Amino acid sequence: MHLKLIYNPAAGRGRARRHIGEAERWFLDRGSRVEIEESASPDDMSRIAAESSRAGFDRVVVCGGDGSLNLSVRDFDLDSGTLALLPLGSGDDFAHVLGISSKLSSACDVVLNGTPREVDVATANDRRYLGVAGLGFDSEVAEYAGHVKYLRGSLIYLYSIMRVLPRFTPHNVRINGRPEEIMFAAVGNSRQYGGGIRITPEAKIDDGALDLCVVHRTSRAQLLKTLPKAYTGAHVKSPFVATERGPEFVVESEREMVVYADGERVTTTPVRFALADKKLRIVAP
Repeated sequence: MHLKLIYNPAAGRGRARRHIGEAERWFLDRGSRVEIEESASPDDMSRIAAESSRAGFDRVVVCGGDGSLNLSVRDFDLDSGTLALLPLGSGDDFAHVLGISSKLSSACDVVLNGTPREVDVATANDRRYLGVAGLGFDSEVAEYAGHVKYLRGSLIYLYSIMRVLPRFTPHNVRINGRPEEIMFAAVGNSRQYGGGIRITPEAKIDDGALDLCVVHRTSRAQLLKTLPKAYTGAHVKSPFVATERGPEFVVESEREMVVYADGERVTTTPVRFALADKKLRIVAP
């Protein structure tokens, strides 16, 4: 099998850089042809993935986490490319949803012996994403988390929540034309983000729909009390939380709000969340 391994050296606080050689040896020992390319910037990651998807490789293997996957899928050729994933990031939520093990040898085995499956590709103002997009409190947390060092996975987000919460104020928005006062809204193609937070617990990556979770105005104390329930999806039972499923959600706001998806800043309001016309082929167990 002819593989193209691509990675951001900073992914997973350096995990991708430390393990890329180990992954290469694993594939070479099993007779694969391997080419490796390191990205120099986020835009470079998108460029490498796009060019590799049209170059005839059997698999374009993203070695990193949700952010690397997000950057890789932005301009990926959905007609000709097949993506695979080695979860070497901080949260690796999409890999968990696919059932890919965090153990490197097991993940490598999936690359060679797994089955390509088609999954939905979501968009925010036509910018692709695979997992969950959010705006409001959670995007402000994501923005803060991007500057946190020496922590990994859910610890980054827990720490960021505690720092952002004291100064947070609700937002007045319109969702598909309806006026709402919200703490935050999340639009999920997948069920989870942030290292295991099941914010849209019923979302499926291949059901042809998006799942919306809206946390309406509440006290900071009540929000803080409810957030831990999101690790199991039980937050949706709270009276100030509403969920909805549909093909498209449009959010407008009184003041500009940043939109994050898969841990990456992707756009600002007004924003239209929808599904791309084509699906992504990605290798799963």
